[in-house]
Amino acid sequence: MTYNDIVVLIPCHSLDDFPTELDEKEAESLLNAFAVAWHPELLASSRVIPSWHRSDEPPQFLADRLLLVPKTSEDWLPYGWIEEAEANGATVVSGKIHREEMTEAALLPLRSAEEGAETTQKIELSSDLVADFYALGSCYIQLELLTRCMHHFSSLDEATIQREAIAAADAVLADDNEAARAHLKACFEVLLENRERFYPIDCYLIDLCLLTPEWANESLKQSIVDERPLNILVSGDDLETIASQNSELISLLTKSCQDRESEVIGGEQDQISTPVVPVESVIWQLQSGTKTAQKLIGMTPTTWARRRFGLASVLPMLLHRFGFHSALHLVLDDGIYPDYEQSKIHWEGADGTILDAFSRIPMSAEGAAGYLRFPQRMAESMEEDQVGALMFAHWPDVKSPFFEDFKRIHHYAPVLGSFVLLNDFFQNTESSGRHSSYDAREYLSPFLSQLVAMRKPDPLSRFINHFARHDEFTAGRWFHTVARAIYGKPVEDESLLKVERDIERGHPDADEEATQHAIEALQGFCDEGVAQLAKIVLQGAEQHQSGVLLLNSLSFSRRVVVDLPDFPHEPIAHPAVKTTQFDETRKQAVVELPAAGFVWLQPGQIPAAPLKSSVPIAEPLLLRNEYFEVHIHEETGGIAQIKEYGRKPNRLSQQLAYRFPYQRNISTPGALGDWDTKTPYSAMRAVNVELTCAGPGMGEIVTTGEIYDQVSDTTLATFRQTFQLWRGRPILDVKIELDVHTLPDGNPWDHYYAVRFAWGDSTASLTRSLLESAHAFQGERFEGPHYFEIAEGEERVTILNHGLPFHRKTGPRMLDSMLIVEGETKREFQFSIAINQNFPMQIARNVMVPAGNYSSLVGPPRMGDQGWLFHVSVSNVQITRVMDLQESVHEASPDSSGKKSGFAVRLIETEGIHRSVKLRCFKSPVSARQRDFHGKTIVELPVEEDAVLVEMSPYEIAEIEIIFQETVS
Repeated sequence: MTYNDIVVLIPCHSLDDFPTELDEKEAESLLNAFAVAWHPELLASSRVIPSWHRSDEPPQFLADRLLLVPKTSEDWLPYGWIEEAEANGATVVSGKIHREEMTEAALLPLRSAEEGAETTQKIELSSDLVADFYALGSCYIQLELLTRCMHHFSSLDEATIQREAIAAADAVLADDNEAARAHLKACFEVLLENRERFYPIDCYLIDLCLLTPEWANESLKQSIVDERPLNILVSGDDLETIASQNSELISLLTKSCQDRESEVIGGEQDQISTPVVPVESVIWQLQSGTKTAQKLIGMTPTTWARRRFGLASVLPMLLHRFGFHSALHLVLDDGIYPDYEQSKIHWEGADGTILDAFSRIPMSAEGAAGYLRFPQRMAESMEEDQVGALMFAHWPDVKSPFFEDFKRIHHYAPVLGSFVLLNDFFQNTESSGRHSSYDAREYLSPFLSQLVAMRKPDPLSRFINHFARHDEFTAGRWFHTVARAIYGKPVEDESLLKVERDIERGHPDADEEATQHAIEALQGFCDEGVAQLAKIVLQGAEQHQSGVLLLNSLSFSRRVVVDLPDFPHEPIAHPAVKTTQFDETRKQAVVELPAAGFVWLQPGQIPAAPLKSSVPIAEPLLLRNEYFEVHIHEETGGIAQIKEYGRKPNRLSQQLAYRFPYQRNISTPGALGDWDTKTPYSAMRAVNVELTCAGPGMGEIVTTGEIYDQVSDTTLATFRQTFQLWRGRPILDVKIELDVHTLPDGNPWDHYYAVRFAWGDSTASLTRSLLESAHAFQGERFEGPHYFEIAEGEERVTILNHGLPFHRKTGPRMLDSMLIVEGETKREFQFSIAINQNFPMQIARNVMVPAGNYSSLVGPPRMGDQGWLFHVSVSNVQITRVMDLQESVHEASPDSSGKKSGFAVRLIETEGIHRSVKLRCFKSPVSARQRDFHGKTIVELPVEEDAVLVEMSPYEIAEIEIIFQETVS
């Protein structure tokens, strides 16, 4: 027998209302029907190209017709129609989903007839060519749907495509594969011509392959050797693992990248919890990741991307200075970000740096349902974007026949788009005129919810611990590198780089082994650095007077509380010593350290005279110093109010609380009868307040009590809060200890223990830290590991979080800083409160970064009992580290020769304010330049007397090379 027609019954009235939202099986069956209808044997039999017909009014003439009924169309058919059609001579293929079974059912009548007749030996059809015919069918229906989505009428030259398709089918059956391919190519070119009528410029398809070591298999090798543009997203860590396990695959990938057939994108060593980490961790990950790619595949990525959430407003600047020219501004897992979809945007960072970015959410290459939406998605890009483009994301072993169709279509003609490497896409397409300037308030990471959902231990303290380790390392690194820089030696040796590797690999998402390595790497590291720098400062000291050398690793002056356990009495009077507290339990002092400098203290021989003050620093329920006073609440054990002197209002209140995941009715007895309130929060009881230190230099109050459930009258936890206030220091330190009886569970943003803050002005300006800079936020949930600032005009209150990252604003004047959620085991926490400090990042780093403390039997230093090594003229710019020169890429003048002597420093702007900066150090420079993170010169900097002049943009991170002299070789 033969077919005289091939018809696909569609579950709609026309292609204009073609379904786009079906489940996987229904979508697969529908799309496969259009692909199978173009099988060469069916075309050769019918001598016409397939058509479609609405299912609710099926065709009336049925004899010798092949009717393909997708699964989703069956419910549209009149009752008993299939049986009637078959009785009238039609072949009906229904109830089939997969391409192979549908093909078998459609061909069975043809092949049965051939077996009953005397025929010549049957030719085995090329499976590769048959797949090309399937791709032609898929391309045909996709183009028809795309035409309608673009609001055009189909103008397809059906006569030509029918002639060429039947000729191709005849050639396949005649075993003339070359002729078949030629005729197929003509078919695809007809389709391309039709598409170019409504979209006459190129459109693009981007194949994004997600790679991890477990997917480095034969499927990936096959994708690479297909010689089709393939973009491989892989981290540096995963690339190293793959190289150690499968060097052949790395060699294949390297050759493919060199031949411009594949491209590795990514750029980071590991996909850490950006942005809830120190900014130096982000820089290290990018630096290490680009070096790993260069070492293993011979080139560095030019397009930044990652599978995990990691977007931040400072990224364009960092990426640009690492040599990236483009990025994927999209998220492949969870998280909140500005998801304005466009194929190519100008992503403007917080500092004004602009980076090309792709921001359309990728389609999954795996399932069938997504391909029903392809025409609509591509039409949106064609109509709205400067460049029409869509991205397919998948793992290497994608098995989708529809994705295979798209790859085969690309081989013949770019009907639905040309597959392209991201580098070529960004370099060779027109730029969008749209600038997308997203600030930090538009991003929120999913890390806390993910950690709790995955039952990971310590979802909060893993961040606190990383910040603590990183701050200790940062201080130790400063002491080591400055000591070397003073002697003119290279400042970064292999041992220092190894410690840094261990610290950065022990990031908040690292496994227990990596975390332990980080802890071990820090043992003695900071003390060793302190000793090295202290010996240089004390070198040549002639007087044998014992004392303590205090070192400041931060580039601004700071007041710190230092322990002086070896001092029998208070130190000898010194302008830097603001107050002391020497009693039976403590020997401490508040000392003002110069910016990046030192102070020498000597112990007194007799007790200091008692401080003369008519106002005690501490009383029951009250702490005070020259800046403000703190009233302790006798019923909650928290802070009743913090206020300045005079007729000033309360600035901040605080208490501990357990938040239930739902509102509860609390019945409260009153003089006029009981009244009900609704609240998700617990209450306090059995509170005890004890004055444990009443001066002269420090006041301390300890409160204890219970956090209890007012409904069940059960104790949820007991607490101990220690409040410390020093004279000469505008900071209140608070230590919290919890003994938890009831643990929260479930959604961590709704169910937790927290320290609650309240302030008076609902219109106050609120700012938090993110990547060590000041940013506003919106919504209830936000991250802020360093501080949260409440500004009312010129008045400021800064809550210093000591690395505690996640917070929730619970009203116009209230904030919860989460302490314990499900899986958290830490029970001791710290926070501090500073009043009227204009540069909160300085005060945050002051309380988090330890000062160096070195006991010596020889002193004071020859240059005096205090001094500085570096000085930055503005308070919103900080030095974060000292580094080596990168002379290999330093553009020397033609007439110069010899070796440069000097070092580099990294600066960060923390307030979002442009400033002109004068940078001074312990020697006078002769020249300076600003470089990018690969060492290339950005600009030569002027030197004015002993200062380097630097222009710092808002939120900029800059590397400045300072040259002192040039040694002629």
